[in-house]
Amino acid sequence: MALMASAMFLIPIRDGLAKYMSDTLPVFAIAWGTYCAAALIAAPIAIRKHGRGAIVPAGLPSQTARTLLLVGAMTMFFFSVRTVPLANAIAAYFVAPFVAAALAPFVLKERFTWAIAGAVTLGFIGVLVVLRPDGNFDANILWAVAAGLLFACYMLATRLAARQAPPLAALCYQSILGAIVLTPFALGAGIEGIGAFLGIFTLIGLLQSASHGLSIAAFRFAPAGILAPLVYLEIVAAVIVGLVAFGDWPVTQTWIGIAIIIAAGSLVALPRN
Repeated sequence: MALMASAMFLIPIRDGLAKYMSDTLPVFAIAWGTYCAAALIAAPIAIRKHGRGAIVPAGLPSQTARTLLLVGAMTMFFFSVRTVPLANAIAAYFVAPFVAAALAPFVLKERFTWAIAGAVTLGFIGVLVVLRPDGNFDANILWAVAAGLLFACYMLATRLAARQAPPLAALCYQSILGAIVLTPFALGAGIEGIGAFLGIFTLIGLLQSASHGLSIAAFRFAPAGILAPLVYLEIVAAVIVGLVAFGDWPVTQTWIGIAIIIAAGSLVALPRN
């Protein structure tokens, strides 16, 4: 749970940097640069430690499926944050833990307790409070919802694949495959001007590697139903990043929603028989 919580606090920093670059670069170029940077950081370390297993990890079909799901989720989310405030986009994206925890008993045959059911339900209510449907609808927020659905499938796929390969090997393969998959899309959208952001992409690569490495490790030790509600902690970090970087100060109703989400994350940590 500590590994998952740490990963969730790193991701909004990466997303804030992507939002900053979206005024200049196409989304596909940002996503591609993110995976290229992560691959350049993770690959040398993983290959030194695991050799060929870092390039062709065990459970290759599962590793490939989860990578494609994550690439799709991240790219869709980057499309959303072009115009949607970071906290709002992440709140919409938080259909993911609700869907993942609901599907885990059927897909993974995991036990679904009343504590987990209460946590994901309470967390989903908190998300709805944060979204504040008030008629000012930005269609780009649908990209975040779609990203959340894909990320829910990624969480389940990661649980299936987590014990097949070491976290570092899985991260290396994920980064390399993501960069390869996104290359034609990035070239089609245009990568002119990407050189001016090499420093930012290096930072993004570090954050990407650290966050996904932590989450992969977390799924090696705990079921998806336990970890899913902890994804809600990401919105707390998103509010901080949005305030510091973009001046997005949450209104009172947003703070109420965040409090509900934190309560949901705490509920799942309570001891269970």
